[in-house]
Amino acid sequence: MNNQHFVNKAFRVFAINSILASAGVVLGTFVDAIILGNAFGETGLSVLAVSMPIYMVYNLFGYAFGVGGSLKVSESIGAEDKQGARTYFTQAIFFALVIGLLSTLLGMLFLPQIIAATGGSGLDTAIDYLRPVILAAPIFILAPVISLLIRSDADPFLSTVGISLSVVVNLVLDLVFIFGLNMGVFGGALAMVIGQFVAVAVYSVHFFKKNSHLKFCRAPLSLKDGYHLFHGGFGSGSAFIYQGISLVVINNLLSVTVGVSGLAVYNILFNVSLFAYAIFDGISLALAPLVATFAGEKDTAGVYNTMHLSLKTAVLLSIGSGLILIVFAAPIASMFGVAENAMVVVQTIRIFAFGVVQTCINCVMAHFYQTIKRPTLAGVIYFMRGFLLLIAFSAWLIPIWGVMGTALAIVGSETVTMLLMFMAAVVLKKQGGYRNVLLFREPVIAKDNIYETTLSSDIKELENCVVEIEAFCERQDIDTKNAYFINLTIEELAANIINFGFNDGKPHFIHIKIALFDGDIYIRLRDDSTTYNPFEESEKPDEALDYLGVSIVRKKAKSFAYNRTLVFNNLLIIL
Repeated sequence: MNNQHFVNKAFRVFAINSILASAGVVLGTFVDAIILGNAFGETGLSVLAVSMPIYMVYNLFGYAFGVGGSLKVSESIGAEDKQGARTYFTQAIFFALVIGLLSTLLGMLFLPQIIAATGGSGLDTAIDYLRPVILAAPIFILAPVISLLIRSDADPFLSTVGISLSVVVNLVLDLVFIFGLNMGVFGGALAMVIGQFVAVAVYSVHFFKKNSHLKFCRAPLSLKDGYHLFHGGFGSGSAFIYQGISLVVINNLLSVTVGVSGLAVYNILFNVSLFAYAIFDGISLALAPLVATFAGEKDTAGVYNTMHLSLKTAVLLSIGSGLILIVFAAPIASMFGVAENAMVVVQTIRIFAFGVVQTCINCVMAHFYQTIKRPTLAGVIYFMRGFLLLIAFSAWLIPIWGVMGTALAIVGSETVTMLLMFMAAVVLKKQGGYRNVLLFREPVIAKDNIYETTLSSDIKELENCVVEIEAFCERQDIDTKNAYFINLTIEELAANIINFGFNDGKPHFIHIKIALFDGDIYIRLRDDSTTYNPFEESEKPDEALDYLGVSIVRKKAKSFAYNRTLVFNNLLIIL
């Protein structure tokens, strides 16, 4: 079994929570679209269409600093660098806050011009909706940054709770403000803003948890530091700026060729597409902390196993999503209250469904390349699918097919991007001598220099493990002293984990890995029990007696560390 049990469990936990969290983010605008569409008809949906580029700008900075910061935090945690994790956390929060304040200042100064540029000329109600949204720019940018950071620090569940509560608050206040207090589109925007405040408040609970790595510290805050952090996540964040520019272009094309009704129909397609994208974004956000952590641990098998699960899950879910959109297009269209163009909406949704699988593959592969420090390749994928090809296909197809041309443009851009991506990956694989098209640069650790196994909660298995380790030490010509301490370390720590960590009566596992690297002996133990640190001396008499052996390990090791990472307990000892 080796590490597969832990990869499967971590991926399952992160994927479920990340998909729910991504769907929750989308649900906020989806709820607004349904309520505003039914309350104000095409005018309400058109206001949302005009405001979408603003949200894309927020998401650009939120996800660029959030992804860049969370990847650095995950790598630092995997490398047992607590100070590094705190530094990157501090930088991500600081720069996101600064950009948010600048966005508010510039947005309020140029609000009429922004509305005109996004295709909203003549929509007077757009000002009422966008004013509170722009004033709350720091919160809209901070929300995804903090959400991504706490996921990287093994708290995906809290991220899901925060987003879920924000959606509920948004929905309730939408109904109160719009239908109860007659506040118009301003009420819808105010409900969205308050929902984001609630999300950030919930996320902040993580900072007070005992095992949180996310603490503020004195950190370098130069423009160069901000650029490096932003660049680290720009591949993912750039998707939103490209999406924002594309929205402006498509909105203006529809305004000229179809009119306000075209904007309304496209806004419906956009909101429906976001739900499909939420699945792929959720899987992408799940693989990022796992891959970054495994890469920091130099665990090549963990990286490949995670990516295999990610692609398999994404493809299966995308096929299911496409079928649902084709079969239930009519009921979905009826939710938005646009009866006159219902058939056009249905046809547009069904055309879009034929590009869902391609979109899935592009999103997951781009996020993986971003995570393994190939931001240029990830950026090219986002640029092609979300900007260059999408605008080119839209300019060609919208004048011919009207609103349905927007769906055809999405299918065309995603399909061509996927084909070009795989062609480029094959070329780079041959040039760089990589194992496959994932293009992961594997750490240079000879296979013979690694020993790993997985034990169950049956302590009898530890005896066989000790025999195998002795044989490993003999094969590697490890001197008697170090061989003794390797066995002592494994025996004492594994026994304590089994005896005192696995105390809930449920089946549990310990993954043990020994690696010879750069003249040192690295020992890593990972278990799936609740939080338990054998390096902490217990006040319980029976545990205190067993701690004597652990104390010897602490004294003899060059370094040792405990972390709660990827919902597991992780011990690293260097001899």
